[in-house]
Amino acid sequence: MRRVSFDPVAQVFDKTRGPPEHIRKQLVDVLTKELIGYKTILDAGVGTGRFAKPLQDKEFEVVGIDLSQKMLGVAQKKGTVNLFRGDICFLPFKTHSFDAAICNAVLHLIAEWETALQEICRVTSNVMVSTIHEHENPIRKAYSRLLQKYGYESRRRGKPEHDLKDVVTPLKSMHVASYFVDSKESLAHMSQRVYSHQWEIPESVNDEIMGELRGQFSGRKFPQELSVLVWKIDELKAHLRKKRR
Repeated sequence: MRRVSFDPVAQVFDKTRGPPEHIRKQLVDVLTKELIGYKTILDAGVGTGRFAKPLQDKEFEVVGIDLSQKMLGVAQKKGTVNLFRGDICFLPFKTHSFDAAICNAVLHLIAEWETALQEICRVTSNVMVSTIHEHENPIRKAYSRLLQKYGYESRRRGKPEHDLKDVVTPLKSMHVASYFVDSKESLAHMSQRVYSHQWEIPESVNDEIMGELRGQFSGRKFPQELSVLVWKIDELKAHLRKKRR
């Protein structure tokens, strides 16, 4: 089973992912309100500690796990504690170790995403929380289409948390914020090949695609909506049981 490690982009990850800082603060506030009452929390795919650290600062007992040692190293430098290196498909924790779990932008990276979800459900008692972007970045969408033009397949490994809501109805769905994505920033990040779906694409092909994308998208801004979803663990377990039949 091949896994995606973000070691290659650990040092630039925070600069190239997620919403602006003021929106991120709003997101942490919403997560804080939703997690009040839950003592122990698993951050599955903790990465650089973008959520674990501010929640730990608010006195939540957060444990983070990630495949990438370098991402964990960035998290440690921020002061994030209780970090483990490991595979989400084989969590090294006892059943019902946590009251709640956080799973953000992780399941789409794992072909065996149902196994990962099953493990998260095994070790969690009450709820799983995810943050999602309601709209796909049109530049990334166009990039995937152009890959086919150049003879490469754009493939999705697992299932994004955004799509999981169409399979299992969340207990809650909360709008966090609306903001605009600047095409200049998106194009710059993609030119640097910071996204995992670009890593296997030859640099020359990426350059050709980026040339086309600049001509199409330069100078534009795109609306984005950020939401928080909350699932009951029992509902997720029921779905997984049906899939095994």
